[in-house]
Amino acid sequence: MERCAVLHDQHPRPRPPALAPAIRPGGTMRSVPIVLAGVVAFGVVSSPASGTPSPPSAPVPDTAASGPSWSPGTPDVVIAQAAPGKKLHFPNAERLTDGSIVAVAREGAGHTGQDGRLLMLTSGDGGSTWSPPEVVHDSPYDDRDPMITQLASGRLLLSWFQNDYSVRPPEPMGTFVAHSDDGGETWSAPVAVQSMLSGESDIVDTYELGWNASHGQIKELPGGDLVVPLYGTIPDDKWQKATVVRSTDGGETWSASTESLIASATGTHYQEPVLTVLPGGVVHALLRIGTAASTMGAVYSQESWSYDGGLTWSAPAAIDLVTSSAHTEVLSNGDVFLAYGDLSGHFTDKRGTVGAVIRSPLSPWNGAARELVWDSGTGDQANPAVVEVRPGRVLVIGFDSATSRLVGTFVDVAEIRAERPDPRRVDLGSLVAAGEASVSTDMTHVQAGRPGVGVLGAIDGVVGYWDAAWAPRAAPASYAVEFATPRRLSEVGVALKPGYASAAVVSVRGGDGEWRDVGTLDSVVRWGDDLTWFDAFGVADAVRVSITSSNGWAVLAEVGVRAPAG
Repeated sequence: MERCAVLHDQHPRPRPPALAPAIRPGGTMRSVPIVLAGVVAFGVVSSPASGTPSPPSAPVPDTAASGPSWSPGTPDVVIAQAAPGKKLHFPNAERLTDGSIVAVAREGAGHTGQDGRLLMLTSGDGGSTWSPPEVVHDSPYDDRDPMITQLASGRLLLSWFQNDYSVRPPEPMGTFVAHSDDGGETWSAPVAVQSMLSGESDIVDTYELGWNASHGQIKELPGGDLVVPLYGTIPDDKWQKATVVRSTDGGETWSASTESLIASATGTHYQEPVLTVLPGGVVHALLRIGTAASTMGAVYSQESWSYDGGLTWSAPAAIDLVTSSAHTEVLSNGDVFLAYGDLSGHFTDKRGTVGAVIRSPLSPWNGAARELVWDSGTGDQANPAVVEVRPGRVLVIGFDSATSRLVGTFVDVAEIRAERPDPRRVDLGSLVAAGEASVSTDMTHVQAGRPGVGVLGAIDGVVGYWDAAWAPRAAPASYAVEFATPRRLSEVGVALKPGYASAAVVSVRGGDGEWRDVGTLDSVVRWGDDLTWFDAFGVADAVRVSITSSNGWAVLAEVGVRAPAG
């Protein structure tokens, strides 16, 4: 298939500030006083004591955990602008042997649709500037989820899958591969990947059963064989399986006789397998997990290992990441950078793009340091790509459906680090459980299926959208921790609603019974899982966060206190 030029607006309009809609979650709302494990919740916001408070202090730099240098809401580079009336989705990228970067993406009117086509563009300066996009494949069907791989020979492989939305139910057409031996100037005719995940069926579960798709790069093994990851169903079983199919001729043919099963289980959807080839030819498969309830739920991902080039696979095991639509890059130092759409709700409720660093990739992928990299402020996002542009620095590529752009964020990998111990921080949750402190608040909402949402969510040691105290309405709202006996404090830390603009006043009550304000948080959008700390030196018997404005329901992700050193 020949490439043809696509005209795009090279002067995109500035991105407006992200304004997230108000959230109206379901669940039970309580409006009466409650008592729970030392927690007292009232439906009245406390007023500060009379008198002139001390001026609020400026935020204190957090010496235990400082945030990254990038802003998740502001990309470093606009890579491409979609044609009028179109959007860009599902980027993938590869750093070539000559140091340039090639990227591919889907362009279409929406997330799905018959007009989906595949574009390619390149960068010769490490991702700072890009060529205009060009069409590399456009069939009568929805061409989607393109992946690009360079082999040791220099050959480029483009893989994707197709859906036909002109029929009901929509019909998946399978996974296809084309190759180019001239750097992407011309491409072979597509060849279908043959798979057991195919066949005719009268059973419908979104699609007629018997289909396959792919959302992972083709990988070249040390011996030269290639493996492409698939997921889908057989004609008589709705539960999605994950497999790999092999090519021994440089990607020109893919036979079902070479297919190996990664994972299959009744009651579990194994989706979007992503392969990473590690030292010694070990192959790691990262698996997105769906259930009968949802394929977009906060379910821990699973991993499987192959030590024989993808012929056999270990039983899948859960890890402590909730990933979707992921991509991995083996870094020059041997670490793995994992970019993924985060379904955990830890950083945001919008499936923001998270970067995680796997420091020991030959061991289970648990405990990885991670940070929010990109959040467009919409629900239609993630599906990221990542390339190492120089040792220790990566470019994470995502999309902004609101402005129809492909965007990129540069990340210094060293900035993504595990949370460091904070020895001076007081465990407020343990104090409440022991009866040595209590909580007074009107933020009493609980959320079905989200056990971290509740009065104690703001003192559980976890900063997250779904690990928080919620008021069942917009601000004002108040949350106070009262100590059974006065305590010496040095700082008070606060995290508000991740990804949404909120404002608050932070106060402490001294031994004289008077409240004094120690800090304010302006109404701006904040990301990440770090607290903003304020000086609060002295003896206090209570701390309070008064949320004064909020976008949607008022949320307190976390409040913390530190004791003086020594």
